[in-house]
Amino acid sequence: MCIFRACPVDIDLTILDLELMQARVIFVPDGWSFSKVGDVFEVRNNLRKPISEKERDKNPGPYPYYGPTRIQGHISSFCQDGEYALIGEDGDHFLKYRSLKMTQMISGKCTVNNHAHIIEGTRRACREWFYYYFMHRDIFSFLTRQGAGRFKLNKSALEKIPLLVPPLPEQRKIGRILLTWDEAIYATDQVLANSVQRRKALVQQMLTGKKRLPRLGAASSGGYGRSNLPEGWSYERIGEIAHEVAARNKAQADLPVISCSKYHGFVDSLKYFKKKVYSDDTSNYKVIRRGEFGFPANHVEEGSIGLQDLHEEGIVSPIYVVFRADGRKVDNFYLYTLLKTDHYRQVFASATSASVDRRGSLRWQYFSRIKVRLPSLEEQKAISEIIRSAEQEIEMTEAKLEKLRTEKKALMQHLLTGKRRVKVDETKAEEAPA
Repeated sequence: MCIFRACPVDIDLTILDLELMQARVIFVPDGWSFSKVGDVFEVRNNLRKPISEKERDKNPGPYPYYGPTRIQGHISSFCQDGEYALIGEDGDHFLKYRSLKMTQMISGKCTVNNHAHIIEGTRRACREWFYYYFMHRDIFSFLTRQGAGRFKLNKSALEKIPLLVPPLPEQRKIGRILLTWDEAIYATDQVLANSVQRRKALVQQMLTGKKRLPRLGAASSGGYGRSNLPEGWSYERIGEIAHEVAARNKAQADLPVISCSKYHGFVDSLKYFKKKVYSDDTSNYKVIRRGEFGFPANHVEEGSIGLQDLHEEGIVSPIYVVFRADGRKVDNFYLYTLLKTDHYRQVFASATSASVDRRGSLRWQYFSRIKVRLPSLEEQKAISEIIRSAEQEIEMTEAKLEKLRTEKKALMQHLLTGKRRVKVDETKAEEAPA
């Protein structure tokens, strides 16, 4: 149902209905108005200044230089000193509005190039309202094509884009609420970045012996090689601590087909790729049991190696090498973490280049010759426990971040459409994240 209390009585309702449809507006909330960007905001493109990358490189400084979607550098001068919102004028980001922010909010001394529109608030609308209202909004129908995949939002088209406009105090309250959520998301994102760096440092230090557990060995450092191994460590060929497994799915049992991804180890093929990427005839596929390793021999150098922990039994393409480590010598998680490091990605690339039986493919014959550094089994397990703990911390933070983003998205859908109203006389935002 549409409520047109803010509209002139003589307006053509048929035209208004068409504009509402174009703006993807279902109804105009009581007390809100339906207007256009040019009627409620000032477009201050006269403040823009294009500066070439070469010139920016010659004059570095503290002031941000903004492009259509992000800061493109810092320079020694500025052209604006105020509070504005930005929206890109051209680029391919318009097609990715669901996942990418279409708008930016800027404050203080900076410069904006000629590929972004500068939006200034007025007595009718604040920049925060523009920033959030158009952050993930589909404005495709107002764009002109500049070539394959590139589009332009010129000033006249921008000024004609329709939007809902609440009373100014309500706009500001909604902006404060959403800003609180953005701050919580940013803080959580920083915690995640720190956790990822901590995990990376732990892997680098503990898997090289640069950092030792006090009860298991003194601090030690050094590169690869027998001459400088930490005390109590050995240097073993993979073939000495593991053996190849080559069981085939001859009976064509109904086992899940799994694949190795670059970053996530083993994944269920159908769920991960969202489509069937394997043959109907799986009789020649290899069986891989829980606790076994596998990698596609034709691109292991990309880091595509996994430890199977999804199912009791699964099957992989015939191109895979499947192997099982000797549990008396090796902790599975320790070995998996070691083989996923950048160092071993380079080792795999070198070994693949040296392979002569099939060019560009790393078979067990050559893979088994690769050497790994091993502390005692007890120390391997202790290292694994510490790294697992760091990964669990990352997973918990990722889950929290995803929850915040999902809840903020739902809140935006309600607040920016008027489905959920705020009381402007409240000093505390009840909608703020915990």
